[in-house]
Amino acid sequence: WQSLLSEMQPMDHLVQLIDQAIQDDPPLQITEGNIIKDGFNEQLDTYRSAMRNGKKWLAELEAKERQETGIKNLKIGFNRVFGYYIEITKANLGNAELEKYERKQTLANAERFITPELKELETQILEAEEKSVDLEYQLFLAVREEVKKAIQPLQVLAKAIST
Repeated sequence: WQSLLSEMQPMDHLVQLIDQAIQDDPPLQITEGNIIKDGFNEQLDTYRSAMRNGKKWLAELEAKERQETGIKNLKIGFNRVFGYYIEITKANLGNAELEKYERKQTLANAERFITPELKELETQILEAEEKSVDLEYQLFLAVREEVKKAIQPLQVLAKAIST
């Protein structure tokens, strides 16, 4: 027993890594996301923030654009072809300074535009989910590699516990 006990190595670093990285109740499939805890990786936290706060950011931008243009019925919308857009009715087109607006689509009663700020938000929001799942998977693989490095000491520990 003593010889086995002397062969055991502390696993504090491994316990700490797993505790900091892996959710307490992760999904069954590692490709589903939400495996890694908040705070473990700054980039992942940024992606998650974009996913959680995207609608709020768009609402804030819409309010800002309404304030700047004076158009109360200006709205930000989304479609699969053009992505996010700012829609201004034709009746209000003359009221707006459109230098920063890039026309994307003309409708019967409105024009749809984008701005650099809206395009940046769109990129952050749409890429966040896809990139977060990929990044989580890479982080999970890195944690798994650290566990793999400790297989021998873990087996010694398991043997000591089982006897």
